[in-house]
Amino acid sequence: MKNLEEILKKRIIVSGPLSISDFISETNLNKKFGYYNKNLPFGKDKDFITAPEISQMFGELIALWAIDCWNKMGKPKNFNIIELGPGSGTLMNDFLRTINSNKEFVKNCNNIFFFEASIFLKKIQKKNINKFNIEIKKKIKWINNLNKINKLPFILIANEFFDALPIKQIEFTKTGWRERMINYDKKKKSFHFSFSNNETLLEKFLPKKSKYKIGSIYEIPIKMMIFIDELFKKMKKEKSTCLIIDYVKNKTFGNSLKSIKKQKITKIFDAIGNSDISSHVNFNLFEKIAKKNKLNIFGPINQRNFLINIGILYRAKMLMNKANNKQKKMILNNLDFLINNNKMGEIFHVISISNKNLNTIEGFNK
Repeated sequence: MKNLEEILKKRIIVSGPLSISDFISETNLNKKFGYYNKNLPFGKDKDFITAPEISQMFGELIALWAIDCWNKMGKPKNFNIIELGPGSGTLMNDFLRTINSNKEFVKNCNNIFFFEASIFLKKIQKKNINKFNIEIKKKIKWINNLNKINKLPFILIANEFFDALPIKQIEFTKTGWRERMINYDKKKKSFHFSFSNNETLLEKFLPKKSKYKIGSIYEIPIKMMIFIDELFKKMKKEKSTCLIIDYVKNKTFGNSLKSIKKQKITKIFDAIGNSDISSHVNFNLFEKIAKKNKLNIFGPINQRNFLINIGILYRAKMLMNKANNKQKKMILNNLDFLINNNKMGEIFHVISISNKNLNTIEGFNK
């Protein structure tokens, strides 16, 4: 097979429609043709840009936030740092450079885990961390399973990780709730959505007393739910905390599935395997699963307020004091991109889930 489109077409013709979850898994992470296994999509001239690529301030402030969390945890002598989906490694580059000035923090950090499923991105991350000293580099390990994390307190960062996890969708039809599937029309030679033939057990995930009509779509991020339940169970046992930053899903019902190519939203069948497919994240589920595990919840708040609370305006002022006119303009433009409510400031939300022993977390208490 020459490309992923041919593989999926043949699979559907032989075995029947694909679930949306399977379709996303294949398009994003197929070992040979998946988007994240053959592309570096992050950057100002790439398919999409994330906060760490916009400004060094983002990773620097997350690092200072982590050091503050460590202090509130009682400065454990052995703890781990974890980043979920490090991308090109830009956030962690700025993070590691910043913590390097705090020798006590670095000395007591046991491991720095890069949670990465893409073999291609893992190679890029390895190249990008080569500039750090031996003390930091020897702590870095790559994992693709939470069970590989040793049982120590941890500080976990997840920036735009959960939006890329596969989801399922159900739609209310004249015959009841049906799972939305990916099908292929041999005559039209095109992919399209179809429905499961029978009622779906996914209906049990619907919110109680919810109102809906014909055509209403409900998204079920099963993989995310399983993942965070496992993560929160670990957090319950250790004095740990996590910081989650992602696209927020504002409505209970609706289709948030999207494809991004050259920083524009496209149709998900237009460039199969050559564009990022993601969905917006239901922050209510973080809260629900955190409550089930008896964890503390801070937020969610929008990215604008969080970054201002942890000092981005002060950091921007410090950088501008040492900048020329061209650099000052760039710093202000980047700051605006991160905190303007019409850009990243409102569409991204931030939440911290922490062990019950942690009663205050910086960024949420103002």
